[in-house]
Amino acid sequence: MLLLLAQAALPAQTWASCDTRCDALVARDVDRDGFDDVCVRLAGSWQVARTVSGWKASPWVPAASLAAELEAQLDEIAAAPVEWAIRVAPPPYERAAPSALRARGDLDHDGDREWIEAFRCSRPGEFLEIRVAFEPGPNANDRDGDGLSETDEARLRSNPLDRDSDNDGLLDGWELAGLPRVVDHGGAALDPTLPDVLCAVAPYEGVDRIQLERELARAAELYAAIGVRFHWRMDSSVAPADQAGGDWAACGARRFPSRERGLLHWMQVTPWGGGQAQQTGDMGGCGQGFAVFAHEFGHQLSLSHTGDSEPAWCPLYPSLMNYAFNYALGGDPAAVRFSNGEFRELQLDETRLTERVPFAFERVKYLAAPPFRFTLAADGPTSTKVDWNHDGAFSDEPVAADINYGGSTSCGVRRDLGGVLIGAAPSLAYVDGTCYLATLDTTQANVVVRAYRGSESWDAPRALPTSSTNDDPLLVGAWGKGWVFLRRTLGWQVCAFDAQETKEPAEVAELPLRDLSVALVAERLLCVTRDSDDALEVFWLDSPERLQARPGGVLDLRSQVPVGIGVEPSSGRVVLASAAPNARSVPMCLRVSWFELDGDLLRLVESRWVRGESSGTNCTTRPVIAFDAAGQLNVFHTGMPQADGQMTAWRTRRIGNAALDEGWLTCLLYDVWTRTRRPLAFACGPQGALFAFRWDAAEAHGMRVNQLLVAHDGFGLDRAPMRDFDDGEQIRLHGLVHSLLWMRPDDE
Repeated sequence: MLLLLAQAALPAQTWASCDTRCDALVARDVDRDGFDDVCVRLAGSWQVARTVSGWKASPWVPAASLAAELEAQLDEIAAAPVEWAIRVAPPPYERAAPSALRARGDLDHDGDREWIEAFRCSRPGEFLEIRVAFEPGPNANDRDGDGLSETDEARLRSNPLDRDSDNDGLLDGWELAGLPRVVDHGGAALDPTLPDVLCAVAPYEGVDRIQLERELARAAELYAAIGVRFHWRMDSSVAPADQAGGDWAACGARRFPSRERGLLHWMQVTPWGGGQAQQTGDMGGCGQGFAVFAHEFGHQLSLSHTGDSEPAWCPLYPSLMNYAFNYALGGDPAAVRFSNGEFRELQLDETRLTERVPFAFERVKYLAAPPFRFTLAADGPTSTKVDWNHDGAFSDEPVAADINYGGSTSCGVRRDLGGVLIGAAPSLAYVDGTCYLATLDTTQANVVVRAYRGSESWDAPRALPTSSTNDDPLLVGAWGKGWVFLRRTLGWQVCAFDAQETKEPAEVAELPLRDLSVALVAERLLCVTRDSDDALEVFWLDSPERLQARPGGVLDLRSQVPVGIGVEPSSGRVVLASAAPNARSVPMCLRVSWFELDGDLLRLVESRWVRGESSGTNCTTRPVIAFDAAGQLNVFHTGMPQADGQMTAWRTRRIGNAALDEGWLTCLLYDVWTRTRRPLAFACGPQGALFAFRWDAAEAHGMRVNQLLVAHDGFGLDRAPMRDFDDGEQIRLHGLVHSLLWMRPDDE
C-alpha cells in the first residue's frame, strides 16, 4: 500500500497554520493524553497546538516549559533523519506551495505515525499551512479513522483515505452520523462529498424571525450558486441585557459555546443595517437582509472586499463582497451574487486603460448602472466599448482614469508622518518643483513647513519664526519661494521661505482682514477676499519686493465660503470654486465659475452649479481646485457638517460626458468615517498629486483626533492593478477549513 501511495500525494487534512518565521516542527504528546501534539518554534519560542481527540488541533499556546525537551527531539531527528517515503498533498488552494518543514507523529492514537508537512503559502497571504496525511489505520473497516465505514465510503463515493473528502473542515463521519460532543447543527442533512458550512444564528429581540428565515434561505441560494451548502440553526433571541451594546464579539463570547467552536460558525442578527465579522474566523454580526448576511458571512469564509486585488471597488469584480455591488448589481437588488471570476484574465491598470473590454455587452451591461454609470456600447458579439474616463468618447488609445470610485475613492494610502497633531487645516503647494506642507501646531503658536522628498517621505519640519495664528495657514508658491499667509488680529502677514532660509513675517499692506484665498496667476499673486455678506473682492500682489495689495474690483459672484482658485491650463482662464444656496435654497452648494483676465479685472465668462442647480452638492469650507495631467478640473471640498462639526471629504471632477449629472462626477473620499472639521489640502506637480487633511473623527484605527494625515496619489490613480476574483474557489478550497481550523479542547 505504501508503495502505491508513494506514486501520488497522500490525501491530507489541513491541521494548523502559523507564521512564516517558524523554523522547526515536531510532534510530541505534551499533555500525556495519548495523542501527539504539533509543536513549532517561532522566533526562538516554542508553541504547541494540542490535538483534540484526534480530530483537530486547538489554538497555539506557549510551550516554554517544554523547550529543552523539544530541542532535544530536534537533535534526535537530525541524528537519525526520517526517510520521507510519501508526498503529502499540498494545500488545495495553492497546489504549487513549496514544502518548508516535515515531521511525524501519532495524532490519532492508533499506533501509526502520521506524515506532517508545513507548506509555505502566498495565497491569500503569507503563512505556513501544516497538513497531515493520516497513515491508514489498523481498523480495516475505517482506514482513515473519520468515523465512516468502508461500505459507506463506497456508497457515498467519498475518499476512504481522506478524513475530509470535501475539504469543508468537517470529518466525513460527522457529516453522516452527527457532530461530536452531541452538538446540534439544526438537523440539516450533510454530505461528506459536498462542502457544507454550519452557522448558529442568534437574532436580537425585535427581529422578525419568520422574515429572517426567508432572508437566510436567500443567502443560502447565493452560497449554493458557488458550490457551498449553507445550513443554519436558529437560536433563541438575544435579550437586550445580553446584547453588549451591539458588540458582536462580546455577545458571541457569551452565546457561542466553546465546545461548538471548530464545528459551527456564529452570527448575531440585529434590526439595524450593516455589520462586521471576523476575517477567516467563526463569529460576526449583521443586519437581517440576505445580502448583508451573505456579505458578512463571506468575511468569515476568508473573502475580503477586494478579492485578490489591492485596490477596492474594482468595477469588474461583480461580487456582493465588493462595496460597489453589495446591495445591487446593475441597479437590481435581487441580482447581487458572489463572483465566479469570469473577468479575471483582464487586469485594469488605471494609468493605461483600454476603452474596449473582451466581453459581450450583456455580460458587462451592469457597469452602466449606479454606482459607476459608465457609458457602454456593444462592439461586436464578444467585446464592449467602455468610456472609462467619462469624456464622452471611446478612445482608440489608452486613457488614465480613476475608475474604482463606486461608493468612495481614495487619494492613496494615508500616512500619519509619525503622529503629528495639528491645530488647523494643513496647506500644500509646490515651490520650484518641490512640494511643501505647512501645518500649525495644536497650541497655534508655530507654523512649520516640510519639504517632500518623494517615495512618501518628508524632510524634518522647519519652524517659521513668529508664526502664531488662530486661523488656517495658507501656503502658495511664487517667485521661487514659498509664501505662508497668516491671519493676525491687526491684519494679514506673510512668511517667505526657500530651501535655505525662512524669514520673519511681513505685513501685507492694504489687504483687508477678511477670509482670504491666494493663488499664482500670470506671475502675480491673486488674492480673493470674502466679506461677511459673502461678497468677493479681488486684490493683487505684483512682486516679492512690494507686499502691498492693489484692488482689482468686486466680483460678480458671492460665496458662503472662501473660494478655491485655479488656472485652466488650456485657456489661461481663472477658475473659482464657491458655495451658495441653490434653487431649492439648500445652503453651501458647490458652484464653479470661469473668468477671463482683463488687466486687473476678472470678467465672468461662465458659471455652473455642480451636478445642476438643484442637486445640492455641498462645499462647506475653502475648496481646492486642481488640474490633472490631462487638464481635467478637480475640486476637493468638504460636505455638510454634522452636529459636532465633523465633515466628510469629497472630490468633484469635471467630465466631458455632459449626460452624466450635467458633466460632473462627485466622489466621497475614503469613507463616511473619514471626517474633519477643517478644509482639505491638495497640490499637484512634478512630484505627483498630494492630499492632506486633519483627522477629527475619533480615536480609531491607530489615529487620534487632530492628527495630520497625508496621501500621495491624490487623483485616485491606483499604483496596483485590479481584476475580478473567484469567490467560490477561495471559500471551497481555503475559507471553509481555515475559518474553523481550531477546535477548543475538551477541558476548556
